[in-house]
Amino acid sequence: MSHIHFILFLLGYLTMHPFATKAAGIDSLFAHYFNHAQTFADAYPREKVHLHFDNTSYYAGDTIWFKAYVVTAENNQPSTISTPLYVELIDQMGYTTNKQIIKLENGEGYGQIPLTEYVLSGYYEVRAYTKWMLAFNETQYFSRTFPIYRWLSDNHQKDRSIAMYNWDPSFRLRPREKKNKLSLHFFPEGGQLVQGITSVVAFKAESKDTINVCLSGEIQQNTNVTSFETLHEGMGYFMYTPAAEPSTAHVIWNDKKYSFKLPKALPAGYVLRVEKRGNQYEICVMRNEQTSREDTVAVFFSHQGRPITYHIVKWENKNTNRFLLPTETLPTGIMQVSLINSRCETLCERFCYVMPQKNPLQLKVRSNTILYTPYAPIACHLSLKDSTGNPVKGKISVAIRDWEASDYMEYDNTLFTDLLLTSDLKGYIHQPGYYFADTSPQRLRKLDLLLLIHGWRKYDMPTAMGIKEFTPRYQPEKELTLHGQVLSIILKKAQPDMEVSILTRTDSLFAAGITYTDSTGYFNLPVMPFEETMEAIFQTHKPGKPRNRMCLVKLFRNFQPSLRILTYNELNPLWNNSNKLEWLARFNDSVYQDSVFGSDSHWISEVTIKAKKRQQDLNTIRFEQSVFAFYDVEQLLEEERDKGKDYITISDFLKDINSGIIKKYGGIEEFVNGKHDITWKDESINAVKYIIFCKGVGVHNMLQDKNFETGYSHMLDNYKYNDRDWTEQPHSEYGRWGVICNIITKDGWNPHLRYDYTRGIRYTTIKGYTHPLEFYSPQYLPSQPLPSNDRRRTLYWNPNIETDENGEATIHCFNASKSTFLTISAETIHDGQPASLNIHSIGLDEPKTDHLQLRNARYRL
Repeated sequence: MSHIHFILFLLGYLTMHPFATKAAGIDSLFAHYFNHAQTFADAYPREKVHLHFDNTSYYAGDTIWFKAYVVTAENNQPSTISTPLYVELIDQMGYTTNKQIIKLENGEGYGQIPLTEYVLSGYYEVRAYTKWMLAFNETQYFSRTFPIYRWLSDNHQKDRSIAMYNWDPSFRLRPREKKNKLSLHFFPEGGQLVQGITSVVAFKAESKDTINVCLSGEIQQNTNVTSFETLHEGMGYFMYTPAAEPSTAHVIWNDKKYSFKLPKALPAGYVLRVEKRGNQYEICVMRNEQTSREDTVAVFFSHQGRPITYHIVKWENKNTNRFLLPTETLPTGIMQVSLINSRCETLCERFCYVMPQKNPLQLKVRSNTILYTPYAPIACHLSLKDSTGNPVKGKISVAIRDWEASDYMEYDNTLFTDLLLTSDLKGYIHQPGYYFADTSPQRLRKLDLLLLIHGWRKYDMPTAMGIKEFTPRYQPEKELTLHGQVLSIILKKAQPDMEVSILTRTDSLFAAGITYTDSTGYFNLPVMPFEETMEAIFQTHKPGKPRNRMCLVKLFRNFQPSLRILTYNELNPLWNNSNKLEWLARFNDSVYQDSVFGSDSHWISEVTIKAKKRQQDLNTIRFEQSVFAFYDVEQLLEEERDKGKDYITISDFLKDINSGIIKKYGGIEEFVNGKHDITWKDESINAVKYIIFCKGVGVHNMLQDKNFETGYSHMLDNYKYNDRDWTEQPHSEYGRWGVICNIITKDGWNPHLRYDYTRGIRYTTIKGYTHPLEFYSPQYLPSQPLPSNDRRRTLYWNPNIETDENGEATIHCFNASKSTFLTISAETIHDGQPASLNIHSIGLDEPKTDHLQLRNARYRL
């Protein structure tokens, strides 16, 4: 056949079969989207991070020990994308009180955060992320909230005590969610309602002062009444067929009636429904008569941003299309189901969960007894096996805690729940282990309900499929680098071709280097690996000029996620009650004491009888209640200078950081290291370490004796009250005591030295990798005297316990000074499978594991 005849034949065929041509084009278009998304997933793999902590709560003066696991999101294999991992401790207002940089090796690292005496009690957030995790539009990072209690000592505060600080409203940085007494939020399956199409609508009820909300209600549409009620954690669902005008849900809660409008339905569009049926999912796509027939849609199934398969919807003159998807070949974890049209617009989207198809990694533990006497030796035996029962040689992070002294929440976060559930959901998930306790239909229904409410568009499909342009905010970080910009002082104009020299110094290392800014004033400096901190001096100089150039040196090192809202559950944790077993531990203590001293003897606790201590405790409480603003000046000053701002005096700094305090409170008195001094507002800000504002009455009669033991002893040493009436401040809202500005200077401060900076030079401190310390675990031998009081809550911590060829490892440590049961927390990951357990030597109910196939096991240590 000649070329001309072939072309004529092809034109005739296409004319006679336009629908076949269109279908082929649509198939090719969606195949192109699928392939491009595969390429995108290869080019931009994601990371996840989990921190395993030695405990679940802490006291001021403790140390937070942690092990970091960083994996690729798609297969949970150790990540080699990033080397530095950033771990931050954020206080209740949103200020970063501590920042660590952990050096990752094969996706793992470990470190510690010391809680110094300057850490105020409260609820703190620990965040962990790599720079690459912040490179995407949908920012993801690890977050966990801990209570940090007031300093614990024999003669000071009670256990689990948190001070109530009256923070000034202008001081708060962390966003706060404004909640009504009762709120009801609706979440249509797939994200939207369409008129005339029956849809699943999930809902979540929340209250500003209650953790669990249980309610019931009904929706009336003409003569039809739909009843509903909460199933779990204030969540529930109902079936709803919307009309043009949204219906009203009437609910009853605490014997009161409330009304809430449902979302408005679209006049035309699609509804997506996904239901689990045995080992497969039934997917249903529906449209109403008003929806255009011109467009074609397809359902894409994606896991961690990578499409697994897709299905083009064939309507066949119907408004409903159903098809089945087997789960045997799907990866374990959350699947993102997206309904996409030919223009790559996401019309509907929801999450579903795929349970593991094989046995999980098996992590077990046993010990030599269930109740340990004071200072008794502890032996715990670990066993690690793969899904087929073969021993695994690997590393396990292990924490052994005093069960009674530790806070424990059933179904708490673990490596398993973080990697396979919560890291892919939006918002705080309370007790995530609950959803994996078994695989009953009711439990799976609650898990699906959780996904309907907390699912979100983590992976933007139009971007992955090449419709939207994507440029990552940051590049993967293989080493520590300094990236900065040089600006002019007044106009903040970029300074091109500027010579930037840097001198760095530690106790054992000195280095120097020179670089030049580009046409936009930017420069980059690689940093040799080092630990802890290094003093650095940046000097700017214009080549050919005799003097240094007076410039601002910005450093781009304050990349971090935005502050999130802390939920009511996080700020009001409900710990499991251990009171029912305390009597057994105390009885055992009595038996132990009789064995040491004899049954006719009495063990009298050491008592210091001083009425003065009660006054000291009262003074400490009054001080805590007086504090309404706290500034870590060194850190805030570095952050502001990194942004290109600079300050010379204290007053300039405070006016810019929080002008509301200066305007609101008149008659402020300055105390510098405990001495009254009204001239310091014009002194150099470079000499200051902390600034704390207090109501004057809160520090009255404070520190009459500096030798008492208190978590604020160092802090209070600087606040000795100057015995004077401030009667000249009658307009102060705090009465005649006024307001005290307590200024604490830097370590080694000398009042005879100037702390002003030199022309064209910036002094700063560069943060290096955290030097991991070894957890101290004492050994008590019969030949050695025992201490009078060992109040350790974490009895043992090791981030790298290694199992042998048989998959076994044994831990030896010693109990503290009272009888107790144990809480053992262990976590590991092997071949992409996470395993974790939180287990007790004796439990309130029964120990829980994170593995569905092990749900019938009974671990009694």
